[in-house]
Amino acid sequence: MFDPTTYKWPTPKRLVLSLLSSPDLAEITARECLHWGELFAIDPTAMRVALGRLVKSGFLRSVSRGRYAIGDRGKVLSETARRWVSAEQRVGPWDGRWLMAHTAHLGRRDKTTLRVREHSLELEGFAELHPGLWCRPANYLETPAETRGRLVELGLEPGAVILRVDSLLGATVPTSVLWSGAMLEERYKALTQAMLDSMGRGDAQESDALARETFLLGEAVIRQVTSDPLLPDSMIDVTARRKMHQTMVAYDAFGRDAWVRFQSYSA
Repeated sequence: MFDPTTYKWPTPKRLVLSLLSSPDLAEITARECLHWGELFAIDPTAMRVALGRLVKSGFLRSVSRGRYAIGDRGKVLSETARRWVSAEQRVGPWDGRWLMAHTAHLGRRDKTTLRVREHSLELEGFAELHPGLWCRPANYLETPAETRGRLVELGLEPGAVILRVDSLLGATVPTSVLWSGAMLEERYKALTQAMLDSMGRGDAQESDALARETFLLGEAVIRQVTSDPLLPDSMIDVTARRKMHQTMVAYDAFGRDAWVRFQSYSA
């Protein structure tokens, strides 16, 4: 059974980039990063090394000594992470058509490129029907060209072929194998209940414990939303998914308030 409270604590890189994806944070200081790291037992030296590497790789940029803002590479990740807010607005009724991505001609020798390719397709809800042939229900409100642009932005090679088809003749799409509806619904309900329980406890927790919990649980929900295939109601309990999303909107505000209190109490 899925347990949303079995969190994997963040690395320094993940912690900094996750927090910088918040619209409330334009800049951060090294001191703040070290303070955040204390919540997750991150060694100060490891945090300083991570900050230097993030600047060198373009995820952060140095504004002044000991002060940072998100860099160009980090903006792509940040914008992708913030898309959870409008995720449900991307989909509409499904008319039975499919979006297909053909990648077999791109090869599989470069393992790094392959991982990026597959991850980008999975983030947009595609599943591999046959080797090098990916599919998803065409229930996005955006055009196939817009979906393709999103995929390329996430790392899919421009040479991939994206098309929308009326039907898959001669093929049976094993939807229960490609996307486990039962597993997705279990996650929706468990994450929703975990957020409700967390908000219910509220001020009963110490500020550092609450800040830690809201970060970990909020990140778990955002991962679910941003990687969710957004299947139509003929394949999934859309009501459960939407309830999770609506609860996350409230939990996001709750979590930001918890972090403000954490920082003010420890200032």
